[in-house]
Amino acid sequence: MHGWNLVAKGMRYDDKRLQFHLDNGGNYSVYAAPGSHTLFLDVDDAERFYEVGGPSLTRNTFTYSAWPDSRRYRAVVRCPDYPREWAGRKLNVDGVFEVYFPAETEKTCGLCVGPGSLHPNGNLYAITHNTSFRTVSWDAITTLVDRIKPEAHKLSIKPKAYRNAATNLITQRYNLQVEWPVNPYPTRHGEVRGASPFHDSSTGDNTSIDPEKGLFYCFRHEVGYDAAGCEAIRRGIIECGEPFDSEAFKKLVAELERDFPEVRYLERVNFRRRMKAERRRKLAEARNHD
Repeated sequence: MHGWNLVAKGMRYDDKRLQFHLDNGGNYSVYAAPGSHTLFLDVDDAERFYEVGGPSLTRNTFTYSAWPDSRRYRAVVRCPDYPREWAGRKLNVDGVFEVYFPAETEKTCGLCVGPGSLHPNGNLYAITHNTSFRTVSWDAITTLVDRIKPEAHKLSIKPKAYRNAATNLITQRYNLQVEWPVNPYPTRHGEVRGASPFHDSSTGDNTSIDPEKGLFYCFRHEVGYDAAGCEAIRRGIIECGEPFDSEAFKKLVAELERDFPEVRYLERVNFRRRMKAERRRKLAEARNHD
């Protein structure tokens, strides 16, 4: 259906439309709701997954598979401490396994076909371990990722980045965000690695971001940007690798003011409200003094 990845299109298990669909032999998919701690792990290469200690995540939790030998299977776990910036996203670790995170406010990260549905191989997704969802830590997930991609720790964001007080101001004013890598995966020290969203990548691993600090780094060009710099690249004002200088900054501000005039309008309204409140406060103080 149109808008299938929108939270607003989701249906409860007892929705009559869903029941009709299932009663007529239809498949269904599931996702974890916004604010949930539930993660879906899609193991696509069980052999490699087991070699790096994957069962430490999926042992003694709810699992299901469309393969009798479970060479591919899905597991459901809880991870209360996963970083919330991953909400609405999907992690793919070198084709070994994927993690589907809970939806963000509006969009899901994708849907997982549920048990009882029919796979194109002709088999039904059957429950292979019917138990409650096991609780795992985010550290356990990143440890597994590090075993699959051990080179990730060798490169990390360098301090050089185009960032200053002025860019911080427009970042806050327009709620700008750093661009996430393509096929992102986490590192042990909190950064997120993956392929550049701005140009090609022969390794699939030439970009890193620090979600907490709001920094983006390109290893090919050895240059970093904050959210404002990323916005300038998205808009074609500069290319990745070029400096986000004062001229590029002015062009970006002009385009943002043109595209979002309501921001400046609301700032003026709020400024007038603060001025009126300040005048009322001073008048009240003067009366009390008299």
